[in-house]
Amino acid sequence: MASKEFLLWCVVLVWVSGPAEATNKPPEVQMYSRYPMSAGKENVLHCFAEGFHPPKINVTLLKNNAELPNVKQSDLSFKEDWTFQLLTYASVVPNGKDEYTCKVEHQALLAPKILKWEQDY
Repeated sequence: MASKEFLLWCVVLVWVSGPAEATNKPPEVQMYSRYPMSAGKENVLHCFAEGFHPPKINVTLLKNNAELPNVKQSDLSFKEDWTFQLLTYASVVPNGKDEYTCKVEHQALLAPKILKWEQDY
């Protein structure tokens, strides 16, 4: 008899608490270089996405709308509020003519977020 009562209480507890809803939070994205810009000098271009949930995200670095080669990513990590962050980066040699962008795809975004890197010399 005790096991039936326990089972009933478990069912009641699940029913009262309701289904847990997952939180969808879109990423905040920044694009910046590691060093001050200088035309013709190698630099590292960063695309940093933070504050997103769930953790599945796709970050692509592009040069003139083509994927950059040898792109690297940090390990996915989480912040104190349990949202996630990710750094994506690649070596580049800016010339003042090429366009660099970062494309971020996440289920909390209605469309991919695309940031253009403003090269200040």
